[in-house]
Amino acid sequence: MQFLKQHEINERYITNFRLESLLENLDKDIFKVSVAGKSVQQKNIYRVDFGTGKFKVLLWSQMHGNETTTTKSVFNFLKKLNANKNADWLNFFSFTFLPILNPDGAEAFTRVNANNIDLNRDSVDLSQPESQLLRSVFNEVQPNLALNMHDQRSIFSAGSDPNPATLSFLAPAFNETCDINDVRTFAMQLIANMNDVLKNYAPYNIGRFDDSFNINCIGDMFTHLSVPTILFEAGFASNDYQRKKAVKLVDISLETLLKGIISKEYEKFTVADYLKIPENEKNFVDIVIENYATTNPDFYKYSQLPIVFKEKIINKQLILIPEIDFDSASQFKFAHLVLDANKVIINNQKDVENLLEKVVIL
Repeated sequence: MQFLKQHEINERYITNFRLESLLENLDKDIFKVSVAGKSVQQKNIYRVDFGTGKFKVLLWSQMHGNETTTTKSVFNFLKKLNANKNADWLNFFSFTFLPILNPDGAEAFTRVNANNIDLNRDSVDLSQPESQLLRSVFNEVQPNLALNMHDQRSIFSAGSDPNPATLSFLAPAFNETCDINDVRTFAMQLIANMNDVLKNYAPYNIGRFDDSFNINCIGDMFTHLSVPTILFEAGFASNDYQRKKAVKLVDISLETLLKGIISKEYEKFTVADYLKIPENEKNFVDIVIENYATTNPDFYKYSQLPIVFKEKIINKQLILIPEIDFDSASQFKFAHLVLDANKVIINNQKDVENLLEKVVIL
């Protein structure tokens, strides 16, 4: 049984090198491409402005360099506009897009920047050039809506049932008590509108993140500054580590979002509709190994070995490494694959890799 193919996974590795070829093909009459600033390692941080409308949308992706699914979706959106489709969007909206906010992290395929800082925990200190740039663009644009584009790990379920969270949303809190004001209500209505459409495509796989307040997070900060903000978290679907299904769902979401704002369709939805979306839980690991033998005393007490894929760049290729992991989803209830080891001896990480070579292309 072949579980996944590494060359397909490698499609998720998006750096400035790939981005620049996409930007070159955009219609210069529609899109203004510029260099907004530089990263820690002096890589370009690109900015794309398009549209002439009064409703201003600021969106950014790859704040975490290894989260590329939403980057793909936004470029699908740009391609549609580039082909002169949905031109009415360009009349209603003005967009500012930062495709790869963290180009150093993108190159290394890491969450953090070159100074080992999580940019999504730097919204107060603004200690990093990438964080400072995003805040400067935010202050300049003064958006009516901010879209914070991310990926989420395959450990998340949409609710407590065995349904992977293929796409999740959050209308971030603006204070410690997670109160709901007009700013959050607008974001919640927009999310509920998107969820209503997504139910036709993934009825059990749309989740909602916990809204615990952290002013260091950029979404919480922007909502605190009275700008409606929506967090997108593109995730895993069954046997889809290349995230193609998530890309499709984000494509649908963005189209629904913009149509809903223009038509005011979102007004049909309430905060209660948003809260009905099941909250994300860490219920999954990638593989559970059962029926194994061991002479490792640390493994005696476990009837199941949880395996979580860790993503690493080796020779400029994105590789999934299966690692024994009891921590990422410490209370896991489900696995994307349950594997009968048939009494094969497993004492260490290498034994796991040898076993999985028979069922997984690594």
